[in-house]
Amino acid sequence: MSEGIREAASTFSCSGCGARPLWDPTGQDLKCPYCGTHTPVDLDMTAPAEYDIHSAPGGSALNWGESKHVVRCEGCGAMTVLGPGESATFCAFCGSPQVLDDQSSAGIAPESVIPFRVPQEKAVSSFRQWLKGKFFAPAKVKKLAMLGQITGVYLPHWTYDSDTVSQYTGQEGHYYYVDVPVTVNRNGKMVRETRRERRTRWTSTSGVVAQRFNDVLIAGSERLSENLLSAVRPFDLSGLCRYRAAFLSGFSAEKAAVDVQAGWSKAQQPIEQTMRDLAVKDILKRADEAQVSGIRSEHSNVRYKLTLLPMYISSFSYKQKQYHVLVNGQTGKCGGQSPVSALRVALVVLLAVAAVLGALWLLSGSPR
Repeated sequence: MSEGIREAASTFSCSGCGARPLWDPTGQDLKCPYCGTHTPVDLDMTAPAEYDIHSAPGGSALNWGESKHVVRCEGCGAMTVLGPGESATFCAFCGSPQVLDDQSSAGIAPESVIPFRVPQEKAVSSFRQWLKGKFFAPAKVKKLAMLGQITGVYLPHWTYDSDTVSQYTGQEGHYYYVDVPVTVNRNGKMVRETRRERRTRWTSTSGVVAQRFNDVLIAGSERLSENLLSAVRPFDLSGLCRYRAAFLSGFSAEKAAVDVQAGWSKAQQPIEQTMRDLAVKDILKRADEAQVSGIRSEHSNVRYKLTLLPMYISSFSYKQKQYHVLVNGQTGKCGGQSPVSALRVALVVLLAVAAVLGALWLLSGSPR
């Protein structure tokens, strides 16, 4: 594991007053919440270690750099990793106040992390701007969302590398042209002509394509849907640095709910789609159209690492359904879920119909 993971917990004492400093997204360092003293943190941008998919990391992979404890939400089951002396009064994923200490291990420590760059006040501003744009959201929902708390959480993600070779079968289409007799009206007379039409001749084909994949990103969280996470991506992975416990000071991290093998199964789906696209391009090198009917892929040199990506999360409940709003902690991009007011939609439809009828009435009454 990285040297950052082995760093001593003593680095978390403020040189000014001895209190525990917190990660400051604005200054990109540790800042004491009491006396304001800043403590520099080295951002190690060297490549983090990666592991072979067939072998588990060693015992040092469980070392988070300082003591960690896990809390579990009784409402949604989310498992959250906290630092020494830190506690959670509510769940960031569902807002439940029933958050209890759990005796389980924090699990594999991350190899890399994108530290929070967006301060909480800016995340709140982005969230409110997003909410103002939700015209069809019920007024009560906007009030509920405004009252909700927004929390910074590092979400676990697996990244996978792979050398993939795929054998494909399919059909290649080649254009050819034929003259077809047709009858057309020429100045009131029906005459016979020929029209040139394009046809496609299909033949079976096969081939091999290869691709090197690097950092295929798969969420290790099961609390937030892929559609929701996609709404606030992408992350700039060039900003990944070696993990240090300092980055988590003042923030929590979700414990990975998706294990490395399950994550690899998910990663193979976008990999296969890419290989299908490459197969189509390969056929089009020698044909006018392409169809891929089957593909068989082999993956070698598959390696993985666990990384943490910053996210602000706000959740609220409306009519017994949970909704989430996310703010990307690196870019500030906001996205989320919101119920739709049937009354507001109906009013807009009625206004649109009234506008159309009004325009038609004006047109019908205008002089010709």
